[in-house]
Amino acid sequence: MNNIRTKNSKNNSFYLLNRSFLLKKINNSKSSKYKTLILINIDSFEDINDYYGYDFGDEILKQVYSWLSKNLPNKNSKLYKLEADNYAIFTKKYKTKEELKKYLHYISSKIIRTTFKVKDNRLDISFTIGASISQHNLLKLAHTAFKRSKNKKTQYEIYSDNSHLENMQEKNIKMTKTIKQALQNHKVIPYFQPIYDIKLNKIDKYESLMRLQSKENKILNPVDFLETAKKTKLYPKLTKEIFNQVLESAKFSNCEFSINLSVNDILNKETSQFILKQLEKNDIGSWLVFEILESEGIENYKQVTNFLRELKALGGKIAIDDFGSGYSNFEYVLKLDVDFLKIDGSLIKNININKDAQIITSTIVDFAKKLKIKTIAEYVHNKNVYNMVKNLGFNYAQGYYISKPKSQLITSKNLDYLL
Repeated sequence: MNNIRTKNSKNNSFYLLNRSFLLKKINNSKSSKYKTLILINIDSFEDINDYYGYDFGDEILKQVYSWLSKNLPNKNSKLYKLEADNYAIFTKKYKTKEELKKYLHYISSKIIRTTFKVKDNRLDISFTIGASISQHNLLKLAHTAFKRSKNKKTQYEIYSDNSHLENMQEKNIKMTKTIKQALQNHKVIPYFQPIYDIKLNKIDKYESLMRLQSKENKILNPVDFLETAKKTKLYPKLTKEIFNQVLESAKFSNCEFSINLSVNDILNKETSQFILKQLEKNDIGSWLVFEILESEGIENYKQVTNFLRELKALGGKIAIDDFGSGYSNFEYVLKLDVDFLKIDGSLIKNININKDAQIITSTIVDFAKKLKIKTIAEYVHNKNVYNMVKNLGFNYAQGYYISKPKSQLITSKNLDYLL
């Protein structure tokens, strides 16, 4: 490619041909396990054109092409001049991201130390580079890396087949920091969603839901931070913190408060003993309901049942959360001596139009009544759903139709529309 055409040429067929050659090269190398595509762009080239003129810009493009051809990864690597101020290098040399990183660092550093000359003018330039090592979607992934480099204003970015894992790691690191800051600054806060007694027409209890307030005052839901907390072993600290917060709320209210407990919380001796000691110390167990996920398998059944017995001995009540979402083991309910069944939202949200959901929930409600277990319908999000769960004989309703979770307790005075 000795006589290259440039950004200032009127005919773009040359660049299309080069792109076509590049795509053919990529496709003809499908059997290759290690394929690398490097996309290179000259930074601020439009400014160079505007300041020095198109003829100067054309000469720079040619010199950069020549410079790149002398600094390829190896003799089998192929250089392509694409449209405008863009270049591409295709190579099979690199097997790891670290190897490729060394090369990109080399050319990024070397180009900055290189001065280009056009007549009496000297010019220093820099690159933005995106690269990918992959067997599939090579051009797309390299372009994704290039855009990332452009946005982050880095010299280069590499997208390999495990880039999504690296992105997850980066997110986990940031979220870990957010969780630690929330714990240190007492920004682990409860939000309360009312649970409405259908027969008595009043709010009877509240479910306490964990939220984090970030440094930027953004309220984070469990879906944002819970998995990271479990991986980084910060989860027990969050459980203790939210439990203390709920305990304080329960001391100054005449309503019950429910709090979610995972099987991991129960099996963690430090966490479970902390909860029992706090209940005993504050003598407030009778105002608390502990919700256990029905969908979580219990392996150490004896340890779980022993803990729940101790909770009940201290006045606490037990609810099975999301009942109907998993295997709905009725024997499981009997052995745990539960007080409430919370029927999963997947059964409730369309119950007014879904006959199968009506039959299943009706069976669960009848079963619960015979055992004197009270039922709570979750995900009650409109009037029709509320009327249906009322007609089916549910004891309680919970959902956005009643109220969204809020940082402050709401009262039944605001819920006259339910009567």
